[in-house]
Amino acid sequence: MIKGRVIGPRSVLDDHCVLVENGRIKQVAPTSQVLWPDDAAVVNAHGAFVAPGFVDMHVHGAMGRDTMDGALESLAQIARFHAAGGTTAMTPTTVTADAGRIHAALEAVALAQGRDFGGARIMGAHIEGPYLSPEKRGAHPASQVRLPDPAEYKAWLERDGLVTQMTFAPELPGGLELLDALLEHEVLPSGGHTAATGDQMREAVARGLCQATHLFNCMSSAGKSGPWRVPGALETFLVEDQVMVELIADGHHVHPGLMKLAIRAKGVDKICLITDAVAGAGLAEGTEFKVGDTTGVVRAGVGMTPDESGLVGSVSTMIQMVRNAVTLAGVSVVDAVRMASLNPARALGLSAHKGSLEPGKDADIVLFTPEYLVTHTMVAGRVEYQDQSVIDGAQGVG
Repeated sequence: MIKGRVIGPRSVLDDHCVLVENGRIKQVAPTSQVLWPDDAAVVNAHGAFVAPGFVDMHVHGAMGRDTMDGALESLAQIARFHAAGGTTAMTPTTVTADAGRIHAALEAVALAQGRDFGGARIMGAHIEGPYLSPEKRGAHPASQVRLPDPAEYKAWLERDGLVTQMTFAPELPGGLELLDALLEHEVLPSGGHTAATGDQMREAVARGLCQATHLFNCMSSAGKSGPWRVPGALETFLVEDQVMVELIADGHHVHPGLMKLAIRAKGVDKICLITDAVAGAGLAEGTEFKVGDTTGVVRAGVGMTPDESGLVGSVSTMIQMVRNAVTLAGVSVVDAVRMASLNPARALGLSAHKGSLEPGKDADIVLFTPEYLVTHTMVAGRVEYQDQSVIDGAQGVG
């Protein structure tokens, strides 16, 4: 049983508890109304928040390790690191590379699914690239960006339950056919690294595209067509109700003012907080790392190119994204947690089991203090991470 300030889907439930049995949530109720056996294990949050575990649907790496390593041990270390930030479920994310390296990365993710690494559970793989706009490729290598090839991508999509989502530029020749294939295989299609016009993106949305990858980053925006001012992919994502969007809330990738704009345009229920964390997460300032074949360096709390001319992913955890959504974008802690848990679970089709603290769901739970410090992360009711120094400091919290 976990006692504390329980974060429900729409409100904070003070002096409540979450009862866990056989890895699932049995009951959420006021502590005064619950009877439990004398030998029951009790975790007292001491006034800290008890929240659903975070679901990170876009994460590349941590601690010098990357999904593109194609190694089980790399995925295990990434999963353990991000559990310390409250993540309980994640989809390791590839980058643009040759078909052999992408295949190797997917094979490693397939081996990691369902394994207990003592960290976040790996739910499947997010393929980002290689079918991206050359002019909006960001840190993806230009030499490997290419047009959609059914002979290549069908082999990835036919692995049932492995690929959860794919980021691609739908305006490319063959892009709409790829979109059809993703929907056929029940893989979440996400528009990103795209130079699409508003008309092109609206066509893709009408055809079934329902997700946008890291909003504001690496996508076309409003411009002119002759004398007319017209929308790009960004504005289309903001106004189309059926599109859910990813948001990197590290305060670097997206200015706080733009974060507020996204929340006002989309509403809380259409935003998924992501880390987009790369191998630099957890490394010291000035340390170099790799994202695929691209070199990055940890600078000022973010991953940058060595010449500091561009970004190369974030080095943040999900609890930092939740904190920033509150402190920089002005949302409530309930809404910030929702954007980090239930919304991505819904996007990935996992909300029947994950994303909120409700009876029957997996007991994926994170405890964090009012200062946004994680004390415990539990996966299926089992403590996979705890910080005793933070726990000791939280004893006096009301």
